[in-house]
Amino acid sequence: MAAEIIAAVNVCASAYRFMKTAVNEGKDLNDMGRAIGKFFDAREEVSVLEQQATNSSAIQRLFGGKSIESTALQITLEKNRAIQLERDLKDLFLWSGRGDLWEDTIRERARLRNLRIAEAKQKAQSRAAMIDIAAIIGTFAVIFIVVMAITSVAVE
Repeated sequence: MAAEIIAAVNVCASAYRFMKTAVNEGKDLNDMGRAIGKFFDAREEVSVLEQQATNSSAIQRLFGGKSIESTALQITLEKNRAIQLERDLKDLFLWSGRGDLWEDTIRERARLRNLRIAEAKQKAQSRAAMIDIAAIIGTFAVIFIVVMAITSVAVE
């Protein structure tokens, strides 16, 4: 999970560097819709991955391999890096005289982001619950088989 978050933040950084270079060369941010979209897609992915990481099943937390502290640290560091890149992008918009475009983008993004985060959280919680239920059913099935085997041996 942390590797996916790192990859998403690296996409943010790459898109930001591209836009910064283009603006420094005199290009207008209006012409960089694709790069801006790429930045925000990756930034959104960070949020979705964060929801998945924080809403993992009990089985995944128990047998996940990494400590909760390690995962939390990685997520926090990468999330802060993404937030800083977003601040830098805002500054780029303001410095290039397109603060109005930034404000419009942020308003629409907030609306869409809230919908997506709620959906991602619901999916992560549902997935975690299904994994927990499957583990419980599997455990009961094994216990049932063991009890049946013991009782059939005891009867013979």
